Amino acid sequence: MPDSIDQIDMRHSNLALVLAEIIRDPRTRAQLAVDIDMTKGAVGSLVKELIDRGLVVLSKAASGGAVGRPGRIVEAVTTRAHAVGISFSPPYVIGTAVDLAGNVVAREKVTLTERNTPIETLIEITRAITARLHSAVLASSPSSVLAGVAVGVPDLVDPSAGVVRRSPTIGLTDYPLVRALKSALNELTDVITIDNDATYGAVAEARWLGADGGRNLLYLTGSTAMGGGIVANGVPFRGSTGYAGEVGHMVINPDGKLCVCGNLGCWESEIGLNTFLALAAEPEDPVRDATIDGNERITAIVQRANAGDRRALQAIGQVARYLGLGLASLINIFNPDTVILGGYFIRLFPFLIDPVQQIVQQRVLSDQLLQCRILHSELEMYAAAIGAGISAIDAFAADPTAVPLVTDVVAVGAY
Repeated sequence: MPDSIDQIDMRHSNLALVLAEIIRDPRTRAQLAVDIDMTKGAVGSLVKELIDRGLVVLSKAASGGAVGRPGRIVEAVTTRAHAVGISFSPPYVIGTAVDLAGNVVAREKVTLTERNTPIETLIEITRAITARLHSAVLASSPSSVLAGVAVGVPDLVDPSAGVVRRSPTIGLTDYPLVRALKSALNELTDVITIDNDATYGAVAEARWLGADGGRNLLYLTGSTAMGGGIVANGVPFRGSTGYAGEVGHMVINPDGKLCVCGNLGCWESEIGLNTFLALAAEPEDPVRDATIDGNERITAIVQRANAGDRRALQAIGQVARYLGLGLASLINIFNPDTVILGGYFIRLFPFLIDPVQQIVQQRVLSDQLLQCRILHSELEMYAAAIGAGISAIDAFAADPTAVPLVTDVVAVGAY
């Protein structure tokens, strides 16, 4: 029995390997056999099963002037499956649907109307967003399978237990979020995972950059909560207990403001979104009105800064100072290829980049560390939701046998 189990596991593993290779780079079965060091017969059998499950198809014949009948290209059917990624990013709940290749095919955001939105409301919003995104995908791809739902949450998340250990941002302690989500989403899927939102954001940014700086990357959320996601050698770095990346709670100013975590002078309390808004405007100013879209409020401050408004410029200057100090330390510690600034830092980036780089240049220990690029996110507020969707679809693709067989099977043919 153990031998047959091992053989089944090996076949599942090989199916996943072949599918991943085809998604990454469509090619002939013969070329695939060479690239992954497998026999043509084995590759042919694996490709046939993937075709039977509707995950790949044989496309046009490859060209190249080789003698004999040209092989046909094996291509992934990226519409065969999709996953939904959600991020709890006060004042928004954001959702994306991604296809089998991790491409975003639908997205939306819901603005929270309550300052401290109850978790029951967040779960109901998650259910509604998931249902709408799933329906939108099925409208264009009726045979697409919902691979699962992944939810990104700020602060300390235990993915293996499915529990939010501590999240001051959304007011949860030891909350069994996966169990609650499974109950709410039971008509759609029972495959639910959770993780830190910044970790998911880093996954998305790394996939977006690819080989151009994505293998060793640090991502900062730049929102009400200051989270950090780390990708090291191409995979998320989680630390010994899974909580790596809580950079928002490193002390940057021991005499600074009280943080929601109870400490003084955390990075989050000094340059989090709420602190920046308080620095930039009086309490009665419309940019402090939480009912107004956050992008609109930041845009208003940027307009003031461009017009030379002293208070706006001073607020940006303070953020630049503490951002630079924090980044210099993180670059010294992690030696990333790239730092990605997300959240409200994106809108302020033209004002921030020069002073931040100047501080970093003064404080990093080696010229080699200065090769690290500091960029703003091009995925913007959707990064965490995209990364959640990518994580869910990648986990699904790791076991192609979970996809049901289809009736319209394309003949594999002979080599």
